[in-house]
Amino acid sequence: MTRDTLKRQLVHTATGLVFGLLGFLACVQHFALTLPQKPPLADSFTDGLVVATGGQERINEGLRLIEQGASVRMLITGVGKGISKASLAMTFAKTPRQKAIFACCVELDATAADTKGNAIAARNWAEFHQLSSLSLVTANYHMPRALLYFQRMMPDIAITPLPVTPPDLQAARWYADWPTAKLLMREYAKYILVRLFSLSAGD
Repeated sequence: MTRDTLKRQLVHTATGLVFGLLGFLACVQHFALTLPQKPPLADSFTDGLVVATGGQERINEGLRLIEQGASVRMLITGVGKGISKASLAMTFAKTPRQKAIFACCVELDATAADTKGNAIAARNWAEFHQLSSLSLVTANYHMPRALLYFQRMMPDIAITPLPVTPPDLQAARWYADWPTAKLLMREYAKYILVRLFSLSAGD
């Protein structure tokens, strides 16, 4: 291989990498700007409400929705081992009404370790209670991938997405905030893997 040939190959490789990176960043930009937004109120009643853990605001939102009448029962998936309803109620229940909701209407799942596990736990819960519709509460950046899992795991159950926007997520200017950029690039890559391949793709 001559030096000129090697140089041309290196230039072609570098050009391909640059265009590939620019294409990926353009896709992340679209992903960031089209993240689902939280509705002011739940549009309709569903048989159950599933909160995928990962942020305090998600459980708070689940409680708000139950108080609002969006559903009558709630599953919190992916809680840590040893976490009880009593300990969560002490942290999140701020009113007698919310304490009553925890006592009567909240169930916990400690088996889920990833998004696929959340969907499996929700499916088992829905089957046990014979539910035909669910609301899914999770972060807005996580919602596209979570919704794919839930819809594939439960094709016969209507899933209503109710996204929560984390207060520190700088989606509009993600490229200027490294924690947000890293989060969105990683989440977009995972989302594409699930879309292109199968449910065996990891969390």
